Amino acid sequence: MKQIKPNIYLLESGKFVNIYAIVRVNGVLLVDTGTPGKADNILTELSEINVKPSDVKAIVITHAHPDHAGSSAALVDKTHAGLYIHKYDLDMLLGKAMLPKPRYLAGKIFTFITKHFWEYIPPKDAIALDEDVVIPGFEDLKVIPTPGHTPGSISIFDATASVLFCGDAIDNRSGKITGPNKYFTVNMRQAWQSVGKIGGLSFDTLCPGHGTWIADGAL
Repeated sequence: MKQIKPNIYLLESGKFVNIYAIVRVNGVLLVDTGTPGKADNILTELSEINVKPSDVKAIVITHAHPDHAGSSAALVDKTHAGLYIHKYDLDMLLGKAMLPKPRYLAGKIFTFITKHFWEYIPPKDAIALDEDVVIPGFEDLKVIPTPGHTPGSISIFDATASVLFCGDAIDNRSGKITGPNKYFTVNMRQAWQSVGKIGGLSFDTLCPGHGTWIADGAL
């Protein structure tokens, strides 16, 4: 576990997918849950900062891809936290609609691998988000629709901490800041519009879904 700012942490359970914890007096909010099978690892990491499963009050999924939502059902079972995702990705998270098909050969190969090695179990239910929906206990956090990667991709803006959690709207693998992965983005034009929307916000730390966070003046 790495501390990004006071009360904001990057969990290392996700391996190549970032999982973030926002720790407040009234409870903890997780941003994304990583791939399937990570729930116990996540809770073990949280215990290092004295967070109990019952302290996790909300889990926000930035988009319905299984590398970000894979452990959502298990974490809800273990924590009884509220589970949130944008309304346009809700049915995909719940397994009621198909995920957008990946583009190009590399995306199709990755999907084949994940289909055979990840057992995604969808959660039974979740709460639909939009920019006018407030997450109970975390009223200061703002939900910002940043579609393109998926129809319901969102970012979470913590104005108090000056941090934006952007999911896969922006990537920072290998120290190179890019837009979303073209192999898995359903609408690249819309995705780049969302990048522009993010660029118009005022924050000093960007926390992407993949790669290292970008902090304090490096933006």
